[in-house]
Amino acid sequence: MQFSNMNKTETPFLDTIYHLRTIEQIILTDKLTSISKTEENDTVSFLETEYEREILEYPGVAPRFNADVGLWAAKIVYFAAQLLLYREHTISDLNVLLPDFSGKENASAALSADLCLRFLPQILEEMKRIDADDPVIPILERHLYQFHYSAIGFEIEIEKIDFDTVASNDCLQQLYIDRIVLRKAIKFTESDFIKKQLETGFGDYKKIFWAQL
Repeated sequence: MQFSNMNKTETPFLDTIYHLRTIEQIILTDKLTSISKTEENDTVSFLETEYEREILEYPGVAPRFNADVGLWAAKIVYFAAQLLLYREHTISDLNVLLPDFSGKENASAALSADLCLRFLPQILEEMKRIDADDPVIPILERHLYQFHYSAIGFEIEIEKIDFDTVASNDCLQQLYIDRIVLRKAIKFTESDFIKKQLETGFGDYKKIFWAQL
């Protein structure tokens, strides 16, 4: 993922999410601005289109797109990226810009959020590189523990993860295991649930597909 500056744009939020999804580039604007309702609606429409495109390759029956969590995740990634530059905000400001998601946690929410949250770990790593004591870091980590499908492959404390949502949906469960294997996320195999799923899937060929298991 790359970062670039753009000082003149009338739709910074929509442009940022569009560039992130299409060319994996984060746009850093000249200042933090509020997001208009029109931009929100246009961004949700774009994300829904992206989701419908992605689920063509999902295993089984994919859950429906969740517009609320999709928009929430897009805002989290957008403001997290902008906060790499603008640091005059207080803790109370940060909680407003980066609020917790209070909706229902299920497979639909996990996959809809992942459209944007899959890029959050890289932003988080950049923040840690700049300032390991940045107060934004624990806020973003909390979001990733809630939507941990997006954190696969990055440093995370497995004991803090609840796998109930993953276990409750066949489509999400298969995608979750596939991403672990693709990214060789060995940390996740510390979970008995994940290890069992991997062993079941690999069968006698476990050592061929992943010798570390």
